[in-house]
Amino acid sequence: MNNSSSTFQRGDKVLHPKRPEWGDGVVRDAFIITHDGSQAQRLAIDFANKGRVVINTAIAPLVNKRDTKEMNSGLKESTGGWLGALEKAAGVSKANELWDLPEKLTDPFVSLHDRLIATLETYRFSTDARSLIDWAVMQTGMNDPLSKYTRHELEHAFPRFARDRDQHLRSIVVDFKHQGQLDSIKQLAAKIKHPAAKSAMEKVFRSL
Repeated sequence: MNNSSSTFQRGDKVLHPKRPEWGDGVVRDAFIITHDGSQAQRLAIDFANKGRVVINTAIAPLVNKRDTKEMNSGLKESTGGWLGALEKAAGVSKANELWDLPEKLTDPFVSLHDRLIATLETYRFSTDARSLIDWAVMQTGMNDPLSKYTRHELEHAFPRFARDRDQHLRSIVVDFKHQGQLDSIKQLAAKIKHPAAKSAMEKVFRSL
């Protein structure tokens, strides 16, 4: 089997973009299947923080960690030199990974709708013990963020993340309003099941 960004083989290390809190995954078994007439794979994966999960790649696309490393390496080579020097000269320090909003929430090349959904998904995290760790896994990409940060540091970082996330959510809804799509977003909000996300959207609507 040829390995590519969409084809996996045993031993590949992967990430689940929709469940970053599961941590790194290792493919244990990989089978070619057909799903709705298209080729896909059924994978048995051991995730660091979840255990064994069987995934249909047609339903839950995964990311090969090798591909993300190559992309990050390319970005560092193309921008790290002059940009890093410029930031250093200006006294700008690297943003803190604990409260930086994930790229999928802010990437301008991602549709506004997908950025909204990704932002709403982060409302499943809270300062509850297990949830706080899951959030830190998403933020840092580490299987065990407590190996780098204390729980006290996580507890203090989360409110700042939540504040920036709330402001970002409002800015997205404002963009939809400017595009004349506020009614469609209200229809989407009516279908939200997670209480925290639903409450956040209601608060945004009241502020407009």
